[in-house]
Amino acid sequence: MIKFKYKGRSLSSADSLARSLQKELISTYEAHIRRAALSSGLIVRKTAQGLEVSGESDRMGRFQSRLGR
Repeated sequence: MIKFKYKGRSLSSADSLARSLQKELISTYEAHIRRAALSSGLIVRKTAQGLEVSGESDRMGRFQSRLGR
């Protein structure tokens, strides 16, 4: 059995590593979207389908340009 550490967690299988990486990737993307929305003056809600961004249409353009950076 091979054991390795990733960000302080001991992992012993490829499945657990994949789950850990996927969870971190999702949280990183969510944080990036939330930062871009908040700095553009929009509201972000987490729903069952994912993140929902709402606000004025002129601020949506700012959000899209910030998200593209």
